[in-house]
Amino acid sequence: MKHKVCLLIALACLTALPVKAYDFAVRLNYGDSLFFNVTDAVKREVKVVPPNAAGINYYAGHRQPSGVLNIPESVEYGGQSYTVTAIGERAFSGCTSIGAVTIPPTVTTIEPYAFYGCTGLRGNFIIGENIRSIGSSAFYGCSSITDVVYRAVNCTTMGGSMSMTAFGNCRSLKHVRIAEGVKVIPEYAFCGLDGLTDSIKLPSSLETIGAYAFAYCNSISGRMVIPDKVATIGECAFHQCHSLTSLVIGSSVKYIGGRAFYHCHGLKQVVVKTTTPPFVASTTFSETKKGIPFSVPCVSKKLYNDNPDWSIHAPFSSYGNCSIQITATSSDRAAAQVVGGGKFDYGDSVILSVYCQSGYGFEGWSDGAKENPRRFVATGSMQVEANVIPLQLVTLRDTVYDVDTVYREGYKVIHDTVDLVEESTSINKIAELTLDKDSKVLSWQFSRREKVVSVMLYNQLGECVYYGDGRKGAIDMSEYSSGPYIIRVETVRRVLRSRFFLSSAARPVAARPVRRIR
Repeated sequence: MKHKVCLLIALACLTALPVKAYDFAVRLNYGDSLFFNVTDAVKREVKVVPPNAAGINYYAGHRQPSGVLNIPESVEYGGQSYTVTAIGERAFSGCTSIGAVTIPPTVTTIEPYAFYGCTGLRGNFIIGENIRSIGSSAFYGCSSITDVVYRAVNCTTMGGSMSMTAFGNCRSLKHVRIAEGVKVIPEYAFCGLDGLTDSIKLPSSLETIGAYAFAYCNSISGRMVIPDKVATIGECAFHQCHSLTSLVIGSSVKYIGGRAFYHCHGLKQVVVKTTTPPFVASTTFSETKKGIPFSVPCVSKKLYNDNPDWSIHAPFSSYGNCSIQITATSSDRAAAQVVGGGKFDYGDSVILSVYCQSGYGFEGWSDGAKENPRRFVATGSMQVEANVIPLQLVTLRDTVYDVDTVYREGYKVIHDTVDLVEESTSINKIAELTLDKDSKVLSWQFSRREKVVSVMLYNQLGECVYYGDGRKGAIDMSEYSSGPYIIRVETVRRVLRSRFFLSSAARPVAARPVRRIR
């Protein structure tokens, strides 16, 4: 019986002994030791770990770091240099004597519970710009930290749940400063920091605010401005931020999750800068004070009123200029006039027309549109220019075709020495252009190797009277009056122009392309 009791005591003692959790230790020049595991032998990378694998005291049998802790960028092991890239799980858990920590720029990961319960950490704590991931409860219970400077421009993970936030139970944390350059505030990043006493200034570089990012930050006060580059505000992002008094939602927001501003009952005003109403859930602004004014762009009031998820906040007040300015000019004001611009209300129909002087033609708009006249609905101010080109009426010697010049009814007419219909069937390597002499149908056909960008038909005044595209097509010329015309075909490889004369006679005179523009 005595032997059994002794054996049990011995086993209990063995199980109570700490288990080594590190590959090697490095003694720092001020006396403390750090412990490391090799994470990538090829790249020679290591992470900081606690000396013991498990137990209530991860530093049992070892001296805990104290004072100012300077984690090195690299350490020597086995005659080789290893880069410190991570602070491992529980690396400094319970090290209450650490007063400050310097994390080198080589570190990209802070694992769960890394600084759990480090109550001696005080003052500022800097999250460096190279940090990409911060684990659950990484700084939980660091009750003396008063300020966090967040510079992590590429961090996408921070904490992991409501009960395991990175800065949970940091009771003295009153200020969070988010640096310019940060694009994402991860989910749960600063959730539950009810000691924050001032407003949070978000950087203009910010694009995404994750779910629960500032949830339960009951003391964030004043005005919250969501920057203009932010596209997404996650679910419960500002849930129960009771002390917010004013909210400005930036011009690029497309999605606002459910309960994003739930129970923000201190809000007295909401300004939405987006002209197109972003997605919102029915609970996005639930439990805010009823009747608080929602301001939307003047030109977009109808859109918000017609949106079922936004209309519950009507009537909307408006801000900004209620008129939309459409400015349309000509690239050559002596050669063409553009009419139809001016001031419009949101949703008005706009027609822009280009009228060219003789010898000039409309080629397209500066923003890529080709239509003339151009019809669209006013949704925002714009400034465009009509590109006008001269239409040369002189004969040019083409490298493929022989051309002659003849005169018909006082007009100078360029045409091939053979009828166009006949030549188009004999030369099939070039884009075919035919004018049916009976039905007066002008048609074109390109090989499959060429992609047609546009087909434009100009009358003798240089006005674009037809616009189209496609490898094959046709224009019924019987609808047009007699006179000279120029057809301009643009492909991804070249531009072809052909000039022909349309007369009331039974047989019109037509021409093949006489000029190729590269």
